[in-house]
Amino acid sequence: MKKRTALFILILLIFPFFPASAQDSRIYAPFVSRLDVEPKGSSVLLTWKDAPQLLNPEYLIYASETPFDEERFIYANQIALVEKGTENFLYSPGDSVPRYFLVLAREDGRIFDLFIPYRNMSMSPVAAEAAPVQEERAARISSLSVFPEERHLLVHALSSDPSRPLILFRSPSPMETRRDLTEATEVRIFESEEITLKDRVVPGIPFYYALVDKALYESGSEIVLYEGSVTLRGVSIPLEQWSSDEAHSFQYASRPVPLPLLSIDTDIETGDRLPDPDIPRRKVDLDPETELALAGLDFGKSVDPAVWKEKELLPVDMAENAPPETSWAVPLMEREEWNVLFDECSSRLKQTFDSEVRSRLFFYRAQASYFTGDLETAFMDFLSARERYYSESNHWLFNIYRQRRMLTVSQDLE
Repeated sequence: MKKRTALFILILLIFPFFPASAQDSRIYAPFVSRLDVEPKGSSVLLTWKDAPQLLNPEYLIYASETPFDEERFIYANQIALVEKGTENFLYSPGDSVPRYFLVLAREDGRIFDLFIPYRNMSMSPVAAEAAPVQEERAARISSLSVFPEERHLLVHALSSDPSRPLILFRSPSPMETRRDLTEATEVRIFESEEITLKDRVVPGIPFYYALVDKALYESGSEIVLYEGSVTLRGVSIPLEQWSSDEAHSFQYASRPVPLPLLSIDTDIETGDRLPDPDIPRRKVDLDPETELALAGLDFGKSVDPAVWKEKELLPVDMAENAPPETSWAVPLMEREEWNVLFDECSSRLKQTFDSEVRSRLFFYRAQASYFTGDLETAFMDFLSARERYYSESNHWLFNIYRQRRMLTVSQDLE
């Protein structure tokens, strides 16, 4: 009995000299519990219960593509730092790589680096869904066809997703790559399952068409043209359908201004004088309307007489299938409700960023200002409309110029 008592006293005397800090920290160090990790679309959601032993902790979240190893743990794998009471974190990796997760508590600069399976450390890798790329989200175009119908080319196609805007391109050359689209003309933007358009073009010239997903094209993707979204042969209107009376009514031009006429009489390589091109010249009798227009010329600045113009609708809004973006303006123009037209155009200009639609809105808002006597505002809006409707806007600009000039002359005479 005396021997047992002596042994017990000896143990009590020796025990305090054993280092117990490491053992205590592992047994009593606080840690989160009930860590749960689950995928949420293109993200991963982590939830847990805070460590109740700490007063003002913060929690460090780590991610790793391999299981966590206490001996080879790398603090650099930290992905987030959250405050007490948060108890959740949504991680968006931007990929679908499976990962393991760990949550450690820290208080007063001390990290409690405990690795406890299923409590603060996941044991199975979890992956987020791959974020959808534009190629996967893009509408699938099919059955793009073009054929002549009287004085138009009838364009028809189908889209797999009517909510995705589509751009229709037209070109006199075949379109095979994305670069070809940059040299083509943007005809119109559609948002429909079935696309139908009567496109008025110059007769005798074969045209090619392509229909592409707008967001996909703007993303810079090279995968925009494929079978069913582009025509492989050019389609034209027979020259017999040409009507000089309708020469002014084509919807779009391939460039905002006409090409200049250059008089080249010298070879640019040798410097030798080029032979006379022998262009035939013959006298032409002008009709009265042309003579009147020429009489109004002032050093090339005006081709319109100084009289008030009549209201003018753009050909695209007089077509059978007029675009909804501006067809509403037709009845307002007919009833000459200029203030309503001005306000409506102003409102819609704040809502659209399509350059072709904006040009039409500027064209009609300019007329609203013109017929209410605000020539300065009209002039500025016609300048904006020239981006797509160059010749139509120029007639109005020249007329405003003449109106202002006549007003200045009258004021000087007074």
